[in-house]
Amino acid sequence: MALEKLEQWLEKYWLGELSQVEEMQFKSELKANKGSLKGELKQMAEWFESHEEVKEHLRLDDDFDEKVMNKIHQKSQPKDSWNWMKVAASILVVFALGFFAWWMPQQQEQKQLAQQEEKAYKEAKATLELMASMMNHGKKHLSSLEMINTAQEKVKNTFQPDRKENKKEGQDG
Repeated sequence: MALEKLEQWLEKYWLGELSQVEEMQFKSELKANKGSLKGELKQMAEWFESHEEVKEHLRLDDDFDEKVMNKIHQKSQPKDSWNWMKVAASILVVFALGFFAWWMPQQQEQKQLAQQEEKAYKEAKATLELMASMMNHGKKHLSSLEMINTAQEKVKNTFQPDRKENKKEGQDG
């Protein structure tokens, strides 16, 4: 019967339904019947016993409360109202943002300039290609003029010796 009562108290203990009086009775029964207990009840008896031993040996100093309160007050007061690392980081962030605010438009301007240069290059290239094709087309017509030039030279050369003779005769007479 005592074993059944202990198991019921153990169940109530884990559920948190034991009153203080029942808990004291439960602990004293476990201590008294420690040798005959098995399983979880034996483990609980050993745990309560070791817990009681630790409680007996555990003593706080007289100035424990004072030490704890001093540590609490030290942590609650700020050590340095101006944390210079935070200030330096803030300044660095502001400078970085300022730099990027200046740099981004510069990059956009350079991209636009590069695009304009590329467009101008393509237009100049197209214009020069057009001029080259027109000049090549005109070159075909120049060949007929070249033939006329050649014919003129031949005619000129054939009649030129007579002119020289005429000039010589004109000087004599």
